[in-house]
Amino acid sequence: MVDRIIDVMMVTLGILVAFVLYKLMLKRMSRGGVDQTSYCTLYSLDKNPASGEVEFYFIAPSEMKVAFCIWKQEEKLVEIRNEVFTKGGHIVRFVTNSIPDGEYFFGIQTTEQKTIKRFRIKNS
Repeated sequence: MVDRIIDVMMVTLGILVAFVLYKLMLKRMSRGGVDQTSYCTLYSLDKNPASGEVEFYFIAPSEMKVAFCIWKQEEKLVEIRNEVFTKGGHIVRFVTNSIPDGEYFFGIQTTEQKTIKRFRIKNS
């Protein structure tokens, strides 16, 4: 009976040691990761394909200079805004009638990131 209790305790100890080592390994592997607190979050459009006036939404984690642009392939077509935005959520409005129907990318550029999302314009 005593041998059985010792065996159960050894197995329990082994599982506990394996769990602690696993947590330490995960902690070590997560070092050097990307600090998400210094990057803006860009949201997709609610309405796609877009027509008329659209509202693009992003969140800035702190006060920072952000360029909000529209691209066709690799070519920048329109720089809607390029200014310092305060911390928090922002809506950038754009009238889609100024460019032809088709597939485009909208996005933000900062010194730390370039984030883009695909969208379609269909006004006709």
